[in-house]
Amino acid sequence: MFNQNIPATLLRSLSALALICAALQAQAADYHAVINTTGMSGRAALDIQFNPGPLPAVGASVTLSNFSGLLGDVITVEGDVSGALPGTVVLRNSTSYNDLFQAVTLGGRFSFDISFSGDFYNTSGNVGSSFAVGLLGGAGLDQYLGNPGGNLFQIELMPMDGAAPASIQLKQWDNSISSVTAAVPEPSSYLLMLGGLAALGALARRRQVG
Repeated sequence: MFNQNIPATLLRSLSALALICAALQAQAADYHAVINTTGMSGRAALDIQFNPGPLPAVGASVTLSNFSGLLGDVITVEGDVSGALPGTVVLRNSTSYNDLFQAVTLGGRFSFDISFSGDFYNTSGNVGSSFAVGLLGGAGLDQYLGNPGGNLFQIELMPMDGAAPASIQLKQWDNSISSVTAAVPEPSSYLLMLGGLAALGALARRRQVG
């Protein structure tokens, strides 16, 4: 009598585990960025951009989340940008110039997670998009900090090209105050997946015994 219920239970469990894995994948960040301004003081601005090459470009978006650091006011927002720091911000490559210019106070650390999504993963194209972050200071917020020549780091996205998969390439222009590393899933994510797999294994064994 118990065996009659196992297939349906196992199927429901497999479906639940698939949903959990999909949710974890969707929530996982690609990179974690840290900008350390300890020892500095005064007002500055983060210049966050996500811009395509010539339009139309294959659709792509970048999501910034888990932001920490001392914020000021938003100075300007241009293009396809939604949300606000310290909450989630999404920049899309639907227009030629997409930028968030955010005032910050120097003297501490700024950190945030970076995640990419969009059609560029599974749609062929030859136009890439570029995500870049710069830190500007000075009286007119017109002097680059960290890297005097420009951005602290840049991440290039290229859509898939025939059989060639889409690519994401990190370029770090400054190592003095900024670091960008591949994000590591939280231990709780691994535990959740392992727990689901263990439960499925137990169900399968009970089915064999029965």
